[in-house]
Amino acid sequence: MEGNIYDVAIIGAGPAGASLAYFLSGFNLKVALIEKKKYADTPVRCAELVPKAITQLYSDKIDGINNEVSQMETYIEGSLANIIKSPGFILDRNIFVDFLIKIFLKKGGTYLNSSTFLNALHLDNSRQKHKSDLSVKLAENSSKKFLSANIHNGISIKVKQKDKIINLKTKILVGADGPNSAVAKIMNSFSDTDNKVQKKIPSGSCYIAGFQENLTKQTNYENNTKIFFYPHLACGYGWLFPKKSSINIGVAISMEAVKRDGLKNTYQRFKNELIKNNAITGNEKQNGVISGLVPVSGISPEVVKDNVMLIGDAAGLCNPITGAGNFNAAVSAKIASEYIKKALSSSSLNVLKEADKEINNFFNVSLSHGRSKRKMLEANWTTNDFEGLIKKTWISFRDYWHER
Repeated sequence: MEGNIYDVAIIGAGPAGASLAYFLSGFNLKVALIEKKKYADTPVRCAELVPKAITQLYSDKIDGINNEVSQMETYIEGSLANIIKSPGFILDRNIFVDFLIKIFLKKGGTYLNSSTFLNALHLDNSRQKHKSDLSVKLAENSSKKFLSANIHNGISIKVKQKDKIINLKTKILVGADGPNSAVAKIMNSFSDTDNKVQKKIPSGSCYIAGFQENLTKQTNYENNTKIFFYPHLACGYGWLFPKKSSINIGVAISMEAVKRDGLKNTYQRFKNELIKNNAITGNEKQNGVISGLVPVSGISPEVVKDNVMLIGDAAGLCNPITGAGNFNAAVSAKIASEYIKKALSSSSLNVLKEADKEINNFFNVSLSHGRSKRKMLEANWTTNDFEGLIKKTWISFRDYWHER
């Protein structure tokens, strides 16, 4: 067990987890990055658009930038509604994540891929007296004060790597394991009796469903992102994002629409609209298909709980309107890294709790605004003034920002 004692254990090696591992590397900390897949972030479940500002977060020149885009075009029922400056990059996100992991490894980090996080349990002094408790899953425990206020008591973690069970001990556990985060479920499994105000997840939809094809380019495209709204793309939108030699085309729609119309059928109807309007030829070669859920419920009620914290999608940091989460994942990892270093140097969980405040301060206004716009979208999708609704609820229009 001695070799498996860490300062920080990060569950999930997507953009959030790999970024946190990168930001913590080189600071004489023992960090474990744990990823259930053999190849992190594969397949990529993302449209891969990020703002240019992402490059300012990292001290190294990042790999994985496929193409640079300058403008966003928004179409409503096939007609161009506006164009705004929107400088950004289209990533090859798996290359970007792999780049971060390689630097982490080069600086002495431990990377456990093909490793499934099973459970975790705190190691406070009172529970050390009852060794049988170490076999109880954290998520099943009903202790009201679950984790110790002493950072050095730490957390015991079980990980399954192929047919082998690995036991780790860490001072801080970080969930970067996506929208269905196992670490988030662990945090939610116990209550804080000191918290007089009960925080609640916002009402409304928690997810929308996305479907995307990557197609080989048949014609030259301007380096603009294109966003499309049609009534049949219920409470969502379609997109066309150009890479250098291919394009990402996809849709994101409500779960109700998926049940009613089918996700793939809805995508095909959207693709036919693109062909009809000469946005694509229809003869492009398919390179790959992905689908998945996009969290749109907004920031989690609690991002830090004693020794445990959440970042990225696990913390609900996707924009509720756009579904964009890569940049927010990286920013949350940057903030988390600073407070983790301070908490470890001072052995104080109170310092770690400050990360919750800063992450909320950074994201809460924009994500809460996006959440209110999503609720407006969901309540009024069948309105007769479809164009007016989109102009009030999509980020490229001035009306979106009026009530903020």
